[in-house]
Amino acid sequence: MERYRNHKAIKSIRTANFKSFGPELWASEFVKVCHAVPVRTPDGSVKKIAITKYISGHSANRRKRAQTIKQQLINNEEVKKDTDAIDWLLKSWDRISACFFGHGQIEEISLLAELALKADLVKPNRLQKWINDDQLIGLDCNGFTNAYYSAIGCFLENPIHWHNKYKQIAGVAHSWHNINYDSAVLWARNKSKKSDKDENGDGKIDKKDRITLDTWEVIPNGHKGPDHNAHIGVIDHVMNDEVVVCQHGSNAGPRMSTYKIVSEPPNKKRGHEIWYLREKGKSKAQTVILTKTMPTYAAGD
Repeated sequence: MERYRNHKAIKSIRTANFKSFGPELWASEFVKVCHAVPVRTPDGSVKKIAITKYISGHSANRRKRAQTIKQQLINNEEVKKDTDAIDWLLKSWDRISACFFGHGQIEEISLLAELALKADLVKPNRLQKWINDDQLIGLDCNGFTNAYYSAIGCFLENPIHWHNKYKQIAGVAHSWHNINYDSAVLWARNKSKKSDKDENGDGKIDKKDRITLDTWEVIPNGHKGPDHNAHIGVIDHVMNDEVVVCQHGSNAGPRMSTYKIVSEPPNKKRGHEIWYLREKGKSKAQTVILTKTMPTYAAGD
């Protein structure tokens, strides 16, 4: 991600359109950015687009769209005048394709839209439809979360797109004192196991000792739990016994939801760090694992 952050074309977009990005950017502010991404137009004005479509995973059709738009831009005479943009198009295929797989950065999507306008591949008044319907550019829950962390300076060396990796980076939160405005929310499932502990200390394992213990794990990408599919979000803030979570949903796009803290983890043992949160307006609590604050590598660059 260092190459992405330091490229002149991306820095130009970041400086012009996303001055608020940095370590103090709250997730709720990033949600607002997703709903109104600035795109510079050829006449010098700014057009706002909403990145709300849920797109997840690789496919041949998405890869083909990415390859087509890249080639159209490289061959365009107006785009060729922008040497930084051409260099980005030639060297950043993995980042261009990420925009079509749900894992693009907001700056990258803004740059692609700007270049499409410059190449006259789309008119400003049709840009939103071009993003949503023609190109199917959007984010998934992991892409949204990672885009936010990249915006505040996290995970620049190694973007994370796998739910179960986040807690290994930041560590697990065991009480509300551990969580911060950039803690990750990871939906979890029960992973029961039999205990072979020698309760009597006589060297024998009795049947009554083989009790089932409640242990928990992050639901892996693409899997389901009893009360939720694999999912990830970011905490915006904590107030009393409630937390506000920013997340990207398949039907609602980037959004903010309020959850009541039903219970904190019972202890600090590995596999027992489970929280129960109940979304406002719903009756059933959901099982999640929360992380501590995320490490920042180059915030504000």
